Amino acid sequence: MKTSFSLIAFLLSFAFGSLTAQESTDDSNRIYWNNWYKLEWSDFQASPKEETTVAALSSIGLPYSYSTDGEGVLNLTINVCFIKNESWSKPAEQNDLLLQHEQIHFDIAELHRRMIVKAILEANFTKENYKEKLNEIINQIWRRDYKLMQRRYDKDTNFSNVIKEQINWNKYVSQQLRNMKDFNYTEVEVSLINFDED
Repeated sequence: MKTSFSLIAFLLSFAFGSLTAQESTDDSNRIYWNNWYKLEWSDFQASPKEETTVAALSSIGLPYSYSTDGEGVLNLTINVCFIKNESWSKPAEQNDLLLQHEQIHFDIAELHRRMIVKAILEANFTKENYKEKLNEIINQIWRRDYKLMQRRYDKDTNFSNVIKEQINWNKYVSQQLRNMKDFNYTEVEVSLINFDED
């Protein structure tokens, strides 16, 4: 019996660090992370929050879905996307450095998506534990580690205002993405049969 689970997007909006869960299938407002596309100011389509001191905010989601045949295989599709109609910037404060800063937020999200893929491939899933283990992996990497890195990034760079730190982070994240290149695929198939168990 095949079981499917609906698409869930976990959205993390930066500068405020709020985490919400919502169901969404509207791809017209999404930019899926890839190596060749870099964010542009025209991608930030929500109205800016003028009352805040924040110059720009990126809303980033982790849409994923998974299904199982009920016997021995778990199939997972997992992406990272930028949500255009929830991301905004103040036109008077737009500059290349700030745009680069926002791109690194997006790149950090992709890095953690790859970490999730790696953890899934290394996990010992069974028919009984796969839901719990999948939730544990996503909770640890996306809801905890990812949020912590994003906050540290904003603190270290002071939202792009400390240029030396911004350059250091650019290099660091680029290197980490290269280190995790073996986990850049978005379709994952894992066995639910654990041959190591007694």
